[in-house]
Amino acid sequence: MSEWSGLEAFDDIERLIIVAAHPDDLETLCGGTVALLVQRGVSVFSVNCTLGDIGTQDAATTRPAVATTRLQEAEEAARILGIEQVASLGHHDGELVADLELRAQIARLYRSTQADTLFTFDPYWAGQIHPDHRAAGQAALDAYMPSKMPLYRPEQLREPGACLGCLKRVFLFSTAREPDVAIEVAAVYDTKLAACMAHRSQFPKGLESLEWMQSMDERNGETAGGIARAELFKRMEVW
Repeated sequence: MSEWSGLEAFDDIERLIIVAAHPDDLETLCGGTVALLVQRGVSVFSVNCTLGDIGTQDAATTRPAVATTRLQEAEEAARILGIEQVASLGHHDGELVADLELRAQIARLYRSTQADTLFTFDPYWAGQIHPDHRAAGQAALDAYMPSKMPLYRPEQLREPGACLGCLKRVFLFSTAREPDVAIEVAAVYDTKLAACMAHRSQFPKGLESLEWMQSMDERNGETAGGIARAELFKRMEVW
């Protein structure tokens, strides 16, 4: 890429919804951007499609116990970043499928949050090897069009505050498929790290557990032309 947009690509965002697969996806992949947008006054809504309930190497624990821990960690991270609301759709980790149920769950949140912008995984990037990441991104995109149609799940539109057709913009993260938006996050990196470290079950050694993320953000910065640390997005044209 020779032409990059920066934070100005998000100038029109007022209400942002982020559809991820697991607790900690948002924080590691776009937590810095979220911190910057919250500083601008953007309302941010986080959606985790799964409970993250196999996210452990401790075979002696149980899936419900892991899920409880991870939901609590997601709430703590959200407070650090200033996220307004965290929703968990309750699917099992490692078993997420972009089916009609998941599509309807996500469409309902597009309507109820009145979000105007979506961030989600790029399901079309060949390097997206985690099936839950692909499924979350695919379902998030699949929910976009029906959420705008009044005859799709009309009971959702009877809920207080439901909005028809508010969602107008889509940006994909976790992609090397010609990203075109690079957000410099060095100024809020301490906030990003703190939000990530709230997920103690996933990063038990603190900063040492997050060396991979810091290296990724530095590589992103190099890709974007010499930014210290960056998060990259691909703008998706929608109508």
